[in-house]
Amino acid sequence: MEDKMEDEKNCHNGKLIDKMKEAERLQDDPLYSHEDYKLQLPLDEKHGNQEAQGGFDEALEHAGSWDRYQKWVFFIAYASQIFCGMHAVSAAFLGATPDHWCQVPGLPEETDEDPSLLRNFTIPWSPDDGYSRCEYYDIKDYNRTLAEFKQNKLEVRPQDTRRCSSWVFDDSEFPSTLVSDFSLVCGRLWLKAAVQASYMSGLLIGSLTMGQLSDRYGRRTMTMISTSLAIIVGTLASFANSFPFFLLLRFFLAFLNAGPMVICFVLVMELVKPGVRTFTGMMYAFFFGSGITILPGIAYFIRDWRHLQLAISLLNGILFSYYWLLPESPRWLASQGRTEEALTIMKKIAKTNKRNLPPDSHMVKLMTTINIKLKVGDDDNERPRGCCSGVIKMFSRQIDLIRTPVMRRRCVIGFYVWFVSASAYYGLIFSGGNIRANLFLMIFVSGIVEIPSVFVSIFIMNRIGRRLTMIGLFIATATCCLLILAVPKELVYVNFCLVNLGKFFTTAVFALCFLYTSELVPTVVRNIAVGTSSMFARVGCIITPFVVELLGEIHYALPSTLFGILSIIAASFTLLLPETSNKKLTETVEEVEEMGK
Repeated sequence: MEDKMEDEKNCHNGKLIDKMKEAERLQDDPLYSHEDYKLQLPLDEKHGNQEAQGGFDEALEHAGSWDRYQKWVFFIAYASQIFCGMHAVSAAFLGATPDHWCQVPGLPEETDEDPSLLRNFTIPWSPDDGYSRCEYYDIKDYNRTLAEFKQNKLEVRPQDTRRCSSWVFDDSEFPSTLVSDFSLVCGRLWLKAAVQASYMSGLLIGSLTMGQLSDRYGRRTMTMISTSLAIIVGTLASFANSFPFFLLLRFFLAFLNAGPMVICFVLVMELVKPGVRTFTGMMYAFFFGSGITILPGIAYFIRDWRHLQLAISLLNGILFSYYWLLPESPRWLASQGRTEEALTIMKKIAKTNKRNLPPDSHMVKLMTTINIKLKVGDDDNERPRGCCSGVIKMFSRQIDLIRTPVMRRRCVIGFYVWFVSASAYYGLIFSGGNIRANLFLMIFVSGIVEIPSVFVSIFIMNRIGRRLTMIGLFIATATCCLLILAVPKELVYVNFCLVNLGKFFTTAVFALCFLYTSELVPTVVRNIAVGTSSMFARVGCIITPFVVELLGEIHYALPSTLFGILSIIAASFTLLLPETSNKKLTETVEEVEEMGK
C-alpha cells in the first residue's frame, strides 16, 4: 500500500513538474529568475501563464499588482539603494590621496622655514613627475647643508637618495584621509586598494548568503536586521584606530549592505506583476546611481574621512523607518504556509489600491498553491533547510554549466564578459586620480551617466538584438579607454570626457549582461548561471582596485588601456554567441546542445 501511495505521489509530482516547465517556458522576463538577487519566484500548479488566471499572481491581480501600494513599496524599498551606492564608492573620498612628500629625518617637523624651500632642498624633482613622493636626498648634516644652500654657497648637493619611511601630507584639501592617517603611499600603496577590495569581497559573500537567509527568515526581517547592523558597523568603522580593523569592519559593512541590495530587489519583484518587472529591475540602477551622484555633495562639505564615514552611516538611520513602512512579502508568507498573515497584507494592498477582493476562502485557495515549491530541474523535492545547505547545493550544481560543449562555451564566455564589464565599470569610476581629474566632479558625473545609459541600451537592443548591441558597447568602451593612452596627461578634461563616456557604455554593458546571460542558458540552470556569472563579476571588482592603483602608479593610462584590451577580447568572444532576441527560451541543456552554438 505504501509503495502504491509513493508511486501515485511521484506520478503527481512528475505531472506537476511538466506543468511547471511549461510555465517556465513562458517566462519571457529574465528578471523573473535573477540569481544574483536570489529571485526565485514560485510557480504553481495552475499558473501556466504569467498573466493567466490561477495561483498567487491571480490573487495579486485581485488586490492590484501595479498600483498605489506597489509604487509606494517600490520607492521605499529601493531608497535603500541610494545608501548602498554611497558606500560602494565612498572609498574614493575616504581614501583620497593628498599631495605628500617625505618627512626627512634630521629636519624638525615644525620649523619657520618656507615649506617650498625645504621641499626644493630635500626632495628630488623631475620635469615629468614633479617632486618625488617616495624618496629624499640622503644628506648627512641637513642644518649645515641647508644654511649653505640658502646662502648659495652649496657647490654640489649630494645626489644619493633614500626611500621614505614617513611622510608629510598636504591637508589643505583633505584634513584627514585613510591615506594620510595610515600612510597608504609608496610601498604601502597596495593597502589603499585593499579598502575597496575588502568591500567588494563582503558584497560577494553577502550576495551568496543574504538571499538564502531571506528565504528562511523573511524579506522584511532580514532587511531590518541587515540595515540595522550596517548602521552600527559603519559607525564603528569611523572610530577604527587600526587599518586592519577598519578593513574588517568594511568587509562586514559590505556583507550587511548586500542584504538590502539583494532582498529589496526580491521584495519588489514579488509584489508586482510580470509585465513591469523589467521596468522595476532597470530602476534599481537609477537609485544606485543616484547614491553615487549624491555622495560628492556630502563629501565636499565633510572632508575628514572619519566624519564622512560617520555621516554616511548615520544617514542610513533613515532606514530604521522600515520597521513601520516596509511590509513582508505576502508571496513569501504564502510559500511558508502563513496564509492568514499573507491574506492580511493582501487586504491592505487591496484597500490602498481601492480594489475589492473575492471571498477570503477563494483568496486563501489561490495563495496556498504556492506551497508547492518544486524547483524545475532539481533532483529532489525538499527545500534547503538553511542558508549553508542552499549555498552548497548551488556550488554542486555549477558543474552542470560546463559539462557539455555548447553550454561550456556559452558559460565560459559569459563569465569572462561579466568579469570584464564589472572590472571596467568600477575601474573607470576610480580612475580620476590617475588622470588628475577633480575627484568630486569625477564621481558626480560617474553617477549621472548611469541614469540614461541603461535606457539607451534597451532602446538599441530592441532594434538590433542582444549580441550586436553588446559587441558595439564593448567596442565603444574599448575605444574610449584606448584613446586615453593617446591623450597627454595635461589634457585633463579630454581624458575626463573619455573616462565618463567609457563609463556610460560599460554601465550599459553591465545591465545587458543580466538579460543576455539569462536568455543564453536553459531554464533548469538559469538561476545558477546568472549567479555564477555574478560571482565572476565580483571577483573582477575585487581585483580592479589593485589594477587602478598599482598600474596607475606606473603610467596613468595603463589601467584604462588594460580595460580597453579586455573589452576588445570580450567583443570578439561575443561573436561566438548566438542571438537570443525574440527567440524561444530553452528549457533543458539538451535543447541548447542541439542548437550547436
